[in-house]
Amino acid sequence: MDRDQLGLATFHRPGMDLWSWIRLAEELELGALEIRADPGIAHPDELSPKERASIRGLARDSLKISVHMPIHGVNLTCPSPRLSAASLGEVLRSVEFAGEIGADVVVIHPGTLPEEYVPFRKWRERAWELLRFSLSLLLSQAKRENIRLALENKQRARDLGLVGSLEEHLRVLSEFPDLWACLDVGHLHTFSRSPRDYISGLGKRLIHVHLHDNFGDHDAHLPLGEGNVPWEEALRALRENGFSGRVILEIPDPDGLRHSVEKVLGL
Repeated sequence: MDRDQLGLATFHRPGMDLWSWIRLAEELELGALEIRADPGIAHPDELSPKERASIRGLARDSLKISVHMPIHGVNLTCPSPRLSAASLGEVLRSVEFAGEIGADVVVIHPGTLPEEYVPFRKWRERAWELLRFSLSLLLSQAKRENIRLALENKQRARDLGLVGSLEEHLRVLSEFPDLWACLDVGHLHTFSRSPRDYISGLGKRLIHVHLHDNFGDHDAHLPLGEGNVPWEEALRALRENGFSGRVILEIPDPDGLRHSVEKVLGL
């Protein structure tokens, strides 16, 4: 894989702040950086104009920047109307923030439905309606900022993630021609599904990939080689399908991240 296509994601980790992750990306000579817009990492309300200008300079000169919507407490399809509305406001602000710092991709989660609500058809339908409504507004904001919005698949969990399969991913993409796809290979592995089929199915709508390891039981974000995710198969499938987007290593352990970079570049 071309080093310019490879990047790292920021995490809320003791001893590491946003600038530590940026320095690590530069140390590893990576071509990309994904900034998560959560408090304590890079929430839009926390960064000064000077800091935003510094990131904008990186985006212009050395690193391709993407933004990941905040994940803690943010759920676009929450059954509570006020909470889903507040979540939408947070994600809209993240898209605006991405434009301010020179990012060109924003990754969003489709939302989850709490386990207790899953048996009820009306709540499942309402969750999908909320997702469609959110996407329509987010895509309008992304167009104004000249940013591509990438919808990520969710992992298997007790709560229901709305996009957990290729069929669901494609269904949403077919409704929104300006929407793109982010494939999280670790999330996919919790369903024991083939990355090759998923990559082939998404085709040219796939512009962004998250890569990390786990044992299929939960979303562990382990360094590559410490679980049993078929990440090598995924990278080969990306190459065979002419993928030209970015592969972001979502690994919170800096040492594990370094080893994972070596593995990817050595494949």
